[in-house]
Amino acid sequence: MKFDDLETREPSSGKKLFTGFAPIQIVAVNPNTKALAALLGIDEDKVKEPNYEGDNGMRLDFWYVNHPDFKTDLRGKFSLWVNNDTRTSQAGKKQFIDNYTKTSWAENLAALSEVQAGLDPSRRMDLKSVREAKGGEETVYSLLKAYGNISPKEKPFVLDSWNAIAKGKGNELVDFFAHFNKANMGVKVLLGIKDDKYQDVCTKVFVNVNSKITDYVTKQVTGEYGFKSFYGTFDFKEFTENAAPTANEVESPFSDSMMSWDKSDVSTASISDDVDSLF
Repeated sequence: MKFDDLETREPSSGKKLFTGFAPIQIVAVNPNTKALAALLGIDEDKVKEPNYEGDNGMRLDFWYVNHPDFKTDLRGKFSLWVNNDTRTSQAGKKQFIDNYTKTSWAENLAALSEVQAGLDPSRRMDLKSVREAKGGEETVYSLLKAYGNISPKEKPFVLDSWNAIAKGKGNELVDFFAHFNKANMGVKVLLGIKDDKYQDVCTKVFVNVNSKITDYVTKQVTGEYGFKSFYGTFDFKEFTENAAPTANEVESPFSDSMMSWDKSDVSTASISDDVDSLF
């Protein structure tokens, strides 16, 4: 027998992996070493000092647990990248955003105003409050709106300090999530498997815990620029390599009954550095 030629498997980490949509609550944003140790339930000296700074901005790590009404025990994180630079397209257009989180792309304010004038009034941006959108800003607001089931129409919805958030300081976000956690709110995220062994979380779309998965959500996930990891059929389930289909099997449109979680059945993006083995 040629031992070097035998087919072997990588040792199992013991961490369960999941696919499909699941409701979660966020409990920390960019925690420091002490907070991270408390979150993980380990000694502080066993946690590497987190570094949230990258080449193109700051990483926001959103640590989550399963929603209280969801019985599968889960905890982990997903990440968004933010910065204070104006978001621009490959064609050179700028993204603009107003105080009601409506966004649009244009070469400049004059061009934006011209386009907005031709829209139905209900779809127009508030040009009095419009500003250049920063990197990650639209995605952060998308998460917050889904989390609190917020639909700003008459009242502005603006973070107190984007500058602080762009520097990786998540205090305002932590306060936001804590407020809505008390109201039993949260968000559904789509869980996937990356490289057949890492838990991943789709950040293309977020859904309030009490909302259904619509065709719009489906298109954001399955489109050309959608979620690339394996996520199955959108139904929440534990991932087992041997039983996994060879490709995603999402069908659209969805029936009304699909993705109505029954409060008895969530999970992570890949966890880095020294804490990866803890989940």
